[in-house]
Amino acid sequence: MLTIPQIEALKRVNTHLYESLKRIVSGVNNLKLSLDSGVTDGANFARVSASALTQNKIDPAKSGVLMKGSVAPTWSGAFTYAGTTSTITWSWSGLSIFRADGSQTQIADGSLLIAGLASAATYFFYPYFDETLLALAFVSGGAGNPANAFTAKTISAAQQQSLQGRIPLSAGAVSAATTSSGTGGGSGGGSGSCLRGNMLVLTKDRGLVPIHRARTGDRIRGRESWTQIVRHEVHAADTFVRLTFSNGDSLDVTPHHVFTLADDSPVRAERLCLGDILVGRYGWLTLKKIELLAEDGAKVMVTCEPEHEFFAGRSAASVLTHNYNFSS
Repeated sequence: MLTIPQIEALKRVNTHLYESLKRIVSGVNNLKLSLDSGVTDGANFARVSASALTQNKIDPAKSGVLMKGSVAPTWSGAFTYAGTTSTITWSWSGLSIFRADGSQTQIADGSLLIAGLASAATYFFYPYFDETLLALAFVSGGAGNPANAFTAKTISAAQQQSLQGRIPLSAGAVSAATTSSGTGGGSGGGSGSCLRGNMLVLTKDRGLVPIHRARTGDRIRGRESWTQIVRHEVHAADTFVRLTFSNGDSLDVTPHHVFTLADDSPVRAERLCLGDILVGRYGWLTLKKIELLAEDGAKVMVTCEPEHEFFAGRSAASVLTHNYNFSS
């Protein structure tokens, strides 16, 4: 039986013999074989089923490809930015890519300064991990120096972010803004540990209020007692995760928002699974539904002291969640 290296050598050295062997094999009616299907696997090369190929290339969409787990990798970590009147500096830390085969790629912490921007303007960015360069990069073709800042969301930039050999590190664009004066900053797009602005918290003096209407100094219901809001910021966002629980309540948060499981371990919203048990105000809550929302809205970053956990929800303050750590 010929091996693949042998058959390739035969094709190069003696084309006529190769064609003759093909005709001989195809002429044996009882075998019903072609020369190629009669080749055995070698030490360096092996056969691939035609059902896994498209135009002689392995196609992950075909049934002949062995799939285990999700095809698309997921990631965790955080992006933050600092802005001036003409610059935006993105920083990232703790970014990890989790692949379908169970492996993990750690992305080195780093930063990128984009200069030459207009003041008091919002820009959109598309970060990704380059599998060839093994480095984080941003889609180019926008404004600034380097030209990574887009003045509007574009489908073409989102497509560039997801080209073969690239792993997108955001659900669409992440946004950042320059200041009209001085400096500013925040977390980009759907990142940051934030609640959606219309989610409810229980205040000691005013009862249930949407968190975007809460104020610095308000005391809200924490795990053990009342905890005070010491910092409160509202920012635009366009990506949320909606979590629905066994008590009928739900909560809209940014993908990196942190919750407390029943065993007191923290977990980001993007890493939660159906059936997870979380801490509720009146007992354990089971996660029943997870939805990804791509729509414009407001996210609210709140820091509380002395407790750094508080209850929130869409219809009642019933789910224990973490505050935002502005020092991180």
